[in-house]
Amino acid sequence: MGQVLDHSLFALATTGLGAYFFVKASSMPATAGLFPKLVSILVFILSGAMVLMAIRKQRQSTAGNNEGREPASPEKRINRGTVVAYAVAIVAYIYAIPRIGYFVATPLFMILGYVFLRAMGLVRAILVGVGFSIFIYFLFVWFLKLPIPMGCLESLLGS
Repeated sequence: MGQVLDHSLFALATTGLGAYFFVKASSMPATAGLFPKLVSILVFILSGAMVLMAIRKQRQSTAGNNEGREPASPEKRINRGTVVAYAVAIVAYIYAIPRIGYFVATPLFMILGYVFLRAMGLVRAILVGVGFSIFIYFLFVWFLKLPIPMGCLESLLGS
């Protein structure tokens, strides 16, 4: 039942976050609040689906063991320490954006995140982080002319 509990707790957290954004979007003008509301609804649906899939998998695993089949392969446990460390990194990232700017905080967060999670090597993480930030700069600042927190790069990149 450990996996079901882990998934349920995560779903509860994401549902709470989705509810917060849904409520905040309700105070926006209708056109501006539409996208956050749709994303919140999607988060609700996917959170529920995640819990249902965990329950289904648990039942299949239990039924398979009762019918004399070989036990299911052991589940990979969720490393709670890694989850907590990554959640702290997300909070630090959000805190850093207005202070040092999006285009410093984002590649830093992406590079450190990829390396911390061992998703890719350092060189590839740097290429992805910097490449993504360049893409975002040209799309939102240069093409769409939307304000992005520049932080310490204000004098260099200016809006």
